[in-house]
Parts: sequence; C-alpha cells; structure tokens
Amino acid sequence: MYPHIGRTFNRQTRWFTVVAASCLLAGAVTGCRYGSSGLQANAAVVQTPEGGVSTSKYVLINNTKLANGIQVVDLRQAFANDILQAQVTVVSKSSRTPKFQYKFQWYNAQGIEVEADRFPWTPVALYGYDSKSLSAVAPNPTVREFRINIRAL
Repeated sequence: MYPHIGRTFNRQTRWFTVVAASCLLAGAVTGCRYGSSGLQANAAVVQTPEGGVSTSKYVLINNTKLANGIQVVDLRQAFANDILQAQVTVVSKSSRTPKFQYKFQWYNAQGIEVEADRFPWTPVALYGYDSKSLSAVAPNPTVREFRINIRAL
C-alpha cells in the first residue's frame, strides 16, 4: 500500500545505526564526554557487626583519555574529632602536564549526599610524572563516605 515507507524506514534505521556506532567508537577512543567526571574514586567507612570499622575503596573510569594521563594511586581517610578527613593521591602517567579539576562529595551513613552544592570544582595542574595529594575535610560529623570526581579541563 505504501511501498516508499519501508525503504525510508530502512534507510533511516541504517543511518541511525551508523551514527550510533560512530558515537560509540568515538566515545571508546576519546573517552566519555557525557558525564561530568572522567575519574571517580570512592571511599566509605563501614561499621562491622563486631563493632570495628572497615573501609571500602574503588575507582571508576569514565574517560579513558584522562585515565591514560592521570591515575588515582591512593585513597585515605581518617577521623579527627569525629570529622572525616579525606586524602586522594594522583599521579601523572606522562611527561605532559595534565590539567584537570576535582570536587569532593560527602555522604552520610545512609548514602545521602551532605551539603551537595557547597563545594566547587578546584583546578589543578599536575606536572609530568609528578604526584599530588588532594585533601579535604568533611562538612560535619554525619559524613561516613566521600567521593572525589576528577574531570579534564
């Protein structure tokens, strides 16, 4: 009844498939551009059933290009007067000077972000093959977990 509709639909479907595949390939080569963070490192302090304290640490990579230039090598946390202190060590993996920004986010024991918009992005230049410690102090004693987001400038 409408023979041209099938041809148009097939052409549009093929075009969409080519565009989508190109975007996926470009994202794999250059890194994800849609998230605000290229690297994300998390650390949490968890109360154990025995009354002790355990920590959980992990790093997510959302931008392979940034991750090829910067590596998170250490996540540390300590309490002083019941306030969480965070320190993240990053290392430059090349002779170039990667420029990036970082931002700490703080979460309470229930995983709810504390004072979400209070902390700005902080710019950093990390010289070739150098390391730098990025530190911050939680805004209040309810904080039990932190996240640092790192994005390229």
